[in-house]
Amino acid sequence: MKLSLAISLTGVLTALNIVGRISLVILPNISPVAPLTLLAGYLGGSYVGFLVGFMSMFISDIYIGPGPWTLITSLGMGLVGVLGGLIRRLQLDYTLTLVISFIIVLFYDVFTSIILMYPFGVPPYIAVINLFIPAIQYGIPYPMGLMHEYTSSVLFVGVLRTLRRYLGELI
Repeated sequence: MKLSLAISLTGVLTALNIVGRISLVILPNISPVAPLTLLAGYLGGSYVGFLVGFMSMFISDIYIGPGPWTLITSLGMGLVGVLGGLIRRLQLDYTLTLVISFIIVLFYDVFTSIILMYPFGVPPYIAVINLFIPAIQYGIPYPMGLMHEYTSSVLFVGVLRTLRRYLGELI
């Protein structure tokens, strides 16, 4: 990939992630960051994916509220972008891409939950269980972790299918 195209892709997807994360902060665990970071890795390679993931989380945290979690979540999302680059190398069909992207986002959620809860003395298994116990949001049970994985993987595959339909062999 040409350097100018990589820089453009990094800038555009990072900006979309930042605006999307800030504007959707009111909706728990629904954000364009993970799917667009996977897409950045898929389209631009692991390096572009890492930059988009890291910068998206880091810069948007400045607006949402930075803290000790900022570096952890930024590095974790950067890793999501790296793994997005590996998905392209595997050349999977849509179903396997959906499953792999779900697992990648699940890994991100588990990783960040364990690392961020460790300083508070929360055992790792409790941090992971809390991802899947539905939280009560406005009187409705809401599965926090599963919603993040599901929406991210479906959006990633949906955007990927649309790009392949219109751009064909370029993707």
